[in-house]
Amino acid sequence: MKTLIIINAFIWAAVIFSASYLYKGSEDFKYLLGIMVIGFTLQNGLTYNFLKGIYNRKDKRN
Repeated sequence: MKTLIIINAFIWAAVIFSASYLYKGSEDFKYLLGIMVIGFTLQNGLTYNFLKGIYNRKDKRN
């Protein structure tokens, strides 16, 4: 579970850094960065809760 979340964080970091490089100097840069950070936070939280639910169900079966 932790491995998937860490891989996901690295992918989002790469996307945010590359978008920051590509859009630097643009007027809408701060909006893009804010949207991407919010998107990462939401997606990371949803992934964590989903995986936590799967692992909890596996533990209850045993």
